[in-house]
Amino acid sequence: MLSLRKTAVGKTTGMIIDGVAASEAIDSSGEILDVKGCDISSFESGDGLLNWEHRNEENKGASANDIVGHIICAKKVFKKEDCADRRQHNYWDMVKLPFIYIKARLYDGSGHPNAVALAAQIRDHVANNEKILCRYSIEGSTLKKEGNVLARSIARKVAVTVKPCNKSCHSGVVLDPNSPFDADKKSTTTSLIES
Repeated sequence: MLSLRKTAVGKTTGMIIDGVAASEAIDSSGEILDVKGCDISSFESGDGLLNWEHRNEENKGASANDIVGHIICAKKVFKKEDCADRRQHNYWDMVKLPFIYIKARLYDGSGHPNAVALAAQIRDHVANNEKILCRYSIEGSTLKKEGNVLARSIARKVAVTVKPCNKSCHSGVVLDPNSPFDADKKSTTTSLIES
């Protein structure tokens, strides 16, 4: 698992978010992702990106604004014992199924306009002690499908979306260095996750 990298000035520049990118819960299209059969090597190698609402280079008006962050850590969790820390344990307790955990950095600290807007939405939910509505949807390719099970697949990106097909894809905030709320700069959503 990749560790949280720091910049040359010694601090993280953007909001750090985490959560369940995908799980073996049945989604709204009736499909189930086999976590074991999902290749997450792009995420593990540091090549995984976050986009807003599945926007990509094929969409009309596509631009660099569509990519809002970068996956800095990814891990498959098959059982509670696989959890490396309290946050992963909290997500396990919510999902209770194998899942793909991610941690990502938004580009809000560099002034990326869409990442700034996304961070503001997330920050507002946290500041008001509400469930974060910006959650995740994994993107990639299906290599083998058995009935409604995606038996083998390749994960390439994660979309941050307010309408995830997999309702078990929860999200949280690990760190928010750009929060306008001084008390929240180092706070996490652990209490929100636990509730």
